[in-house]
Amino acid sequence: MSRERELLRIMKRALPLPPRVIAGYAKLPQTFTSGDLARVCGIPRSSAKFYLAKMLELRMVTRIPHRRRYQKYENAERFSSWLRDLIRLAVVPLENGDLRLED
Repeated sequence: MSRERELLRIMKRALPLPPRVIAGYAKLPQTFTSGDLARVCGIPRSSAKFYLAKMLELRMVTRIPHRRRYQKYENAERFSSWLRDLIRLAVVPLENGDLRLED
């Protein structure tokens, strides 16, 4: 198995969004629709809506009130910038014992 294939397989298992959506997210403008996400990623619109719901839950995007548009958070221009912030704010403090787990 090639190196690229193996890395993509690991990404599919480890990350909350598939590689195709992560790559497409970086190409989207600051405000976009579910149709834009579907077109850029080459996925069905229903799948785009599913992944947008995940992005809303993960606080990568916010919904613009009274419009069918979504807006990226300032720190989430790309998936990697969002993930870096998550690691800095949550993962490292958890490993250091500064972030307490709820029982």
